[in-house]
Amino acid sequence: MAESGRPAVLYGIQPYMFEPESDPDDEETPAEETQMRMEQDVSEWCLCGKCEKMATEPENICCREIEQVTRRMQQLQVTPSCMVDHPGMDPVCLNVFSLQNAFNIYRADYGPLRLRGVQHRYRFLAYRSFVSWCWGFLGRKVRVVIPSCVVLRIRREFPDAQGSYVGFRPPID
Repeated sequence: MAESGRPAVLYGIQPYMFEPESDPDDEETPAEETQMRMEQDVSEWCLCGKCEKMATEPENICCREIEQVTRRMQQLQVTPSCMVDHPGMDPVCLNVFSLQNAFNIYRADYGPLRLRGVQHRYRFLAYRSFVSWCWGFLGRKVRVVIPSCVVLRIRREFPDAQGSYVGFRPPID
């Protein structure tokens, strides 16, 4: 309704008239691009030089391809070539004292964290800390793919004794 109480359509305004339109033929399909990454050499898609081939297609992504991650990298005077070289990576995501604090916050918000082994718990909390640092709070059942280079750095810091990792799992509806 307009200020006068009359419908806005009388003033030539219609719902969605200022919304951008898209042409499906012009849109790129990133899903098709990433579908091929399992067959490609890492050097064909990694821009930072620190990624490795991961177990699933969605995980084969470089830090420099994700807007939220590159935005965090560009906040520095000198942009690092890879997110793992960001001076905030260690204190935010890899420092055990920061992760202990993240664990306390997690427990207060969600209850006990039922993961076996301290390395598994730290790895989980490091992933969460990285996501929170770059994306902010996402909410329940909202997941994002963490870049290959970052996942590998966290795994090196908090390895699984058997080398068994789950990888990215989309949320279950």
